[in-house]
Amino acid sequence: MIPKTIHRILQARTRFLSKRQTSSSGGLDIEGILTGLGNGLGATFGLQWGATTKSTKPPNSTVPEIQDTKSKFSDIDSVRRKIRYGPYRIPPTSENNLESQILQIRGMSNTFKRNARKPCKGECTILGVVADMEWADGTLMKTQDGILLNSGPKVVDANCGMTRVENMFMDGNEKTTNGFALPNSTVKLGYSLTPENSFILTTELMNLEDKEKWAWVTLTFEYLDGPHHDYKQGKTVWMTIGPPIGACGRTLNNPFGASNLTWTQQPKSERFIEHSQPWTSLQDGLILSSGGHMHDGGVNTMIFHNKEKICDFLPHYSFTKKTNSTSAAGGHGQGDMRKRQMGGAALDGSNAEVVHIERQDPCTFPNGIPIKKGDTAHLAVDYDFKKYPGMKNKKGELDEVMGIVGMLVAFG
Repeated sequence: MIPKTIHRILQARTRFLSKRQTSSSGGLDIEGILTGLGNGLGATFGLQWGATTKSTKPPNSTVPEIQDTKSKFSDIDSVRRKIRYGPYRIPPTSENNLESQILQIRGMSNTFKRNARKPCKGECTILGVVADMEWADGTLMKTQDGILLNSGPKVVDANCGMTRVENMFMDGNEKTTNGFALPNSTVKLGYSLTPENSFILTTELMNLEDKEKWAWVTLTFEYLDGPHHDYKQGKTVWMTIGPPIGACGRTLNNPFGASNLTWTQQPKSERFIEHSQPWTSLQDGLILSSGGHMHDGGVNTMIFHNKEKICDFLPHYSFTKKTNSTSAAGGHGQGDMRKRQMGGAALDGSNAEVVHIERQDPCTFPNGIPIKKGDTAHLAVDYDFKKYPGMKNKKGELDEVMGIVGMLVAFG
């Protein structure tokens, strides 16, 4: 349930530590490794072991960690709270570190933080959350981040129905509000948190310039204090092209045929449609909204319920010249899911003139689309690099292709 990039970095780091660590059982203390990552380097500096660039100290910031503002809901007594996490170091594009060695990515920072601050100490119901990035003085940057909920035994994954870790939220540059409570909906919906629940915050931040930067990630929550048993439980079903890590025991044989991508998810041709593995619902529910993300070069993201198309996410492109910000193209939110848009040629700026995806508008179904136990859903992404050239690495190869969808489902 962690991002693929962090999973690969953890694999490399674990292999290194396993040569040095011993225990009474003779095994590797994975829990200890994750605790170290969450409380040490992974929390502040990112998983940038082996960095060859001398890092500066993070700038001082007097901006409050917690900021309460006026709620956007006028008909309910909700709280709007922004929480600031960081600082996070984003390396210069010339730096050699673990990301550049293992993932062949420069200017990227991947972090993993356990027990991240929650919006409430007791029980509450989340209505919506949106992510952003800030400089030390609180002015806005662009963002690529995700948040995972590490939950107790009573909370199960909507995708698999067995894990104790639930991927509740992803967001990115478009800063799409990930809403569980939908405007004008006839269904009262939220995401329940209890004191036993804890947050895992993962971030994937990209620097397009050869200059070290420090960023603070913010999450702004809209929530109701206390339990609200009259609200249905909102869960986000995640679907992605390519073989997901730990994909609920699913077979790697895709019923839609052979993939158009290499094992690194780079396209084999300039024009193609790629399908995800089908997701099968474990219980009855209602589909209330869905949003998709794809990389530059994409022309459509489609969602199907029992093979019937229920939504198109048409990307909106914007021509943006290079700036002195840390903005990265093709960000990820529930309207535009998380995954990087890697500018591998950032050293020479050759991607600065690429036409980038600015946003993808989500689909909403205020009254819900009924689903039954055993129903399926899948996504399909349509790419046309002749129409929209994608970002390339220093070798001139097209960057990896992404297709991710988050589908909000009401259960209970």
